[in-house]
Amino acid sequence: MRGMGADRDPPGQGQREASPAHKRFFSLRVRLLGLVALMLVPWLILVAYTQADERKAAIANVNDDALRLIRIVTSNQAAQVEAARQVLTAFARLPQIQTKDAAACNAFLAEMLKAYPLYLNIAVADRNGNLVCSALPFRSPINVADRAYFKMALQTHDFVIGDYQIGRITQRPAINYAHPLVDPSGQVEGVIYVVQSLNWLTTALANVEFPPGAIMVVTDRNGTVLARMPDAGNWIGKPLPETQVQDIVFSQRDGGLFEADDAQGVTRLWAHAPLITGLDLHATMATPKAVAFAAVDRRLVRNLAGLILATSLAVIAAWSGGRFILRRVDALVEGTRRLASGELGTRVPELGCKSELDLLAPAFNTMAATLQARERDLRIAEEKTRKAEVELAVTRAHMDIARQIQRSLLPEDPLAMGCVRYAGRCIPAEAVGGDYFGYFPRGGNCHGVDSLIGDVSGHGVGAALLMAEARTMFLAERLVAPSAGDLLCKLNDLLHDDLECSGYFITACCAIFDATTRELNYASAGHPPPLLLRVGARGCTKLDADGCLLGIDKVSDFTDVRVTLETGDIVVFYTDGITEMQNASGAMFGVDRLGEAVAANRAADPETLVARVLATLDGFAGGTVPEDDLTIVVMKLTA
Repeated sequence: MRGMGADRDPPGQGQREASPAHKRFFSLRVRLLGLVALMLVPWLILVAYTQADERKAAIANVNDDALRLIRIVTSNQAAQVEAARQVLTAFARLPQIQTKDAAACNAFLAEMLKAYPLYLNIAVADRNGNLVCSALPFRSPINVADRAYFKMALQTHDFVIGDYQIGRITQRPAINYAHPLVDPSGQVEGVIYVVQSLNWLTTALANVEFPPGAIMVVTDRNGTVLARMPDAGNWIGKPLPETQVQDIVFSQRDGGLFEADDAQGVTRLWAHAPLITGLDLHATMATPKAVAFAAVDRRLVRNLAGLILATSLAVIAAWSGGRFILRRVDALVEGTRRLASGELGTRVPELGCKSELDLLAPAFNTMAATLQARERDLRIAEEKTRKAEVELAVTRAHMDIARQIQRSLLPEDPLAMGCVRYAGRCIPAEAVGGDYFGYFPRGGNCHGVDSLIGDVSGHGVGAALLMAEARTMFLAERLVAPSAGDLLCKLNDLLHDDLECSGYFITACCAIFDATTRELNYASAGHPPPLLLRVGARGCTKLDADGCLLGIDKVSDFTDVRVTLETGDIVVFYTDGITEMQNASGAMFGVDRLGEAVAANRAADPETLVARVLATLDGFAGGTVPEDDLTIVVMKLTA
């Protein structure tokens, strides 16, 4: 019995031997849980800081988006204002405006209104505000002395912009641009003004994507709504309903960003800026606060969910896998170090080394630093990309506006007048070009046709603006010039200073056709000579005329060439972009090929002839992109 008792373990000995290991293991789990808790605190602080930082970034993005759209509107309005300034400055010097003959002035303004479809009306008032003449007819006397634009034009002696108003002739909401009429002694004799519709904002922002729920409002110095996007509704001409917003806009004349409720009680972020420096026109964009922070809130929910999941997994791992982690810690430290150095193919071998917990923190910090640097580089790249997209959007909007204005100055349809028919086409090499053509009836009883084709050196907006100025001068002088040569002399005199300052020059040819005598009076300013195809001839001949480029010499003479045309005769005007078009081998299309294409299609009407010549040119080029603007006009006697 004693032997059996000696072999038996003392009571509780097995439990006492297991207890230290159990306590060690339990202590390890508690420490790991404490470590998880301590690691959770900085992550929570980081999430809170990131949330605050992203909200600031969201507000900055709202401001950037607003400024992008406002810059688009600003570029549009600046183009509108500059175009109106040029038109009124040019008109104010014309004798047709200075004349005392109201009937002649009315007829001239009516003709000009057809050439400028962007405006609702053009009118002249004397120094007392009494309307003298107007492009649109008026039956009873009209006085505009109470209008803001009239008062400011008299006070400043300069170009001004008026307030929102309902036109007394047009009966439509509009905004006016005005310029004083000054006599040789410097006294103001009256005011000339143009009336512009308020649908320009819709055109400017038609292809721009708005943030969801965002609105943009343009107001004048009185807080009156001039334009509203995306839905104007019935707000045009009414005061801005958010009086608190208007008060803040007035107090921040140079622009700003603030938070306020709209008329429906929706909290919005309002960003505003002046449309044009020095003018009391403001553009304001309002984005719902919920929309601005929607992406930030989604990321917060996702980050918190991920943090909770990661914490849960860490607690489970700390509670149940402490002993396994200790056997692996050395391999994990080495693997973490190699991973932080960029060796993404690192794998941890199964080793049974003692733990080195103190090495985990430096390895983790190194990895965190690498990830932080990559995150910083990513944010810098995203910011550069965003700025580039903003600049690209503004540039595209500006070029779209310029292209629309230039297209509105070209004839939309062929001209059929008595015995003669005209057709033409202009294809710019870039978004806007420096070529132009136009044909305009002379007189109301089929007396004849005045035509102009020109080519400004270079391409782009600058060339397009100079050609638009040349077109305005041509329209103003064509009815008083006795011949085509005299008309080019007058254009050269008026355009010389502007062309010399800009470094450009213009080639142009002017043709006046008298339907009664069937005589074509032609003059050239260094322009490629037109081609004449007689009804019985096999090929084309050139109509050469001497003349210097416009803008070279202040005083220049231009030779008049006169030729009598017969039924079936064809005259082709063109720019050098047609004849200098090259194919893949470098050969030019040339005047001979152009003449052959015209002769081969002599039986066609002018519209068809233009299309077939351009098709022949395209086939010759074989897909080569044109380096210059392409313009061609065909005149044909049909009876």
